[in-house]
Amino acid sequence: MSTARERAARLIARRRGYKATALLAALALLVGMVSVARAELSASGNLFITFKGGIDPRALPRDRRAPIAVWMSGKVRTLSGEHPPAIREITIALNRAGRLDTRGLPTCRRGQLEAATRSAVLAACRDALVGTGTYRARSTFPEQARTPAFGRILAFNAKSGGRSMILAHVYGEDPAPSAHVIPFEIRTRSRGPYRTVLTGKAPEGLSRWGYLKRISLRLHRVYTFRGRRHSYLSAPCRAPRGLKEASFKFAFTSMTFADGRELSANLTRTCKVRG
Repeated sequence: MSTARERAARLIARRRGYKATALLAALALLVGMVSVARAELSASGNLFITFKGGIDPRALPRDRRAPIAVWMSGKVRTLSGEHPPAIREITIALNRAGRLDTRGLPTCRRGQLEAATRSAVLAACRDALVGTGTYRARSTFPEQARTPAFGRILAFNAKSGGRSMILAHVYGEDPAPSAHVIPFEIRTRSRGPYRTVLTGKAPEGLSRWGYLKRISLRLHRVYTFRGRRHSYLSAPCRAPRGLKEASFKFAFTSMTFADGRELSANLTRTCKVRG
């Protein structure tokens, strides 16, 4: 018969095996999600972000730019199930072959967006609309159970000091009507693989009673100015001669949190030569 010490040793070994199996299963799940969804995973401690993004259409001219839509999304979660820290800043840097054009595009003022409903801001600034998106959050109000929240994002062309920027109007009605504005500064880099850089600082009110789970944004606008067709975003597919596809560094994206952590990823995508 086994001794008490031997039985205790076997019990400890089984528990360790269970923990290792659970950890491997969790990591396998994360890797599986990334491979299936073509997403990039960034982690710091027990904090994870799944970044996704791409362009539409993927088929573009080789030697000239054509209108495109750019979409990005980020999903925040923790392996332990704890509340992730509040998001403070979002950065999106786009490949330097692309161009952002706002010539002749109407602008919207921040005062037209603050404390306004979705229908009100569309009535005031529809001509300046350059994108849409969504967000999902988990709200925790004092002395109340955690409540899921869902809202929509409208992105508008704006100016600050003569420079183009984006004002993102974030509006939701669950659990109560609320409106916030995220200003995205637009900068242009002269070097490196990325040219157009969008940096948005999240208002504290968005995370005062909760935490963000997912956010997405799609930028696209085609308009006419002085009889000529313009596209807010445009790009070519610069594949080498003789090839019909090219792999390129599509975007760099990052999220900075209230506890100082910054999670980022470089997204590489492919395009096809059209015609």
